[in-house]
Amino acid sequence: MEELVKECYGFRVVCSVHPEARDVVEAFFGTGEPPRSTQEVRLAFDVADGAGVPSENPPHTLEVIASNPITIDTGNSRAVIVPDEWSATITLARGDLADQIVWGRWILERLFLYLVCRSPRHYPLHAGAVGVDGRTVLLSAPTGTGKSTFTFWCLHRGAALFGEDIMVRHMDDPSRTAWGYSEVVYLDEETIARAGLVGADVSAVAPGEKARVRLPESFRERLHTKASLDAAVFLVRDGSTGTRELSVDEAVKRCWDDITTGKTDQAVLDSVDADLRLLFDGLPLQEFSLNGDLDECFEAFTSR
Repeated sequence: MEELVKECYGFRVVCSVHPEARDVVEAFFGTGEPPRSTQEVRLAFDVADGAGVPSENPPHTLEVIASNPITIDTGNSRAVIVPDEWSATITLARGDLADQIVWGRWILERLFLYLVCRSPRHYPLHAGAVGVDGRTVLLSAPTGTGKSTFTFWCLHRGAALFGEDIMVRHMDDPSRTAWGYSEVVYLDEETIARAGLVGADVSAVAPGEKARVRLPESFRERLHTKASLDAAVFLVRDGSTGTRELSVDEAVKRCWDDITTGKTDQAVLDSVDADLRLLFDGLPLQEFSLNGDLDECFEAFTSR
């Protein structure tokens, strides 16, 4: 086994890696610099024979998040996560090593989300973040609004990308920092074609769902994970136009269901609420309406 030290959502990730799984580890984690002192995650990657039949999307429910240990089983590949120990054992079927949906979307992305949801000192924001004109902006929205597509389009138009779906808060960090995962975006076929994503590794998820797109090397210099926030924007698609200011109470309410996923202890919930209010206090908080024209939306967004 080889030991590789990586970064994901601001965590130091120490990986014990079977030689055949090395490419998977490098592809998932990318080239982010491992933090020196933060919560450490320990992952063991093994490889076994398998994948004679198609892998299946495992259950992704609150019951799964609450279990102990947490098991992700695709029928061929498998991860067993021990949240209290911040550790997991991942066994990948040889037939799944080339399938980024299995090891990327179904196993590793969920593994980190589950650890964050179960942690009393971290929480997830259903948001992306972009850097435009020297400002780093959190972009949050309900599922189906077009957040991921718009976040990518900002990258396509020259912005920096810090993440497009989940941003993670470390509550022991007093700064206005959230951590993202910027190696991958999820896009529909039309957006992929329009953007002309030459060199991207595109894998279909399921009929009607967006594809998982590993961004090509041409974007590397604008991909980051540590976002020091200057503003938070809440995207809507309700037919309105322009922007309006939001209060801290309104912003917290829009995030509440996501940041409290997997957390039931009232003291933890109170701490999460207090941390998010500190994060938002003093930040410009706005609602911004999307329409069907991505370029028009980007121009309006950058002129705010």
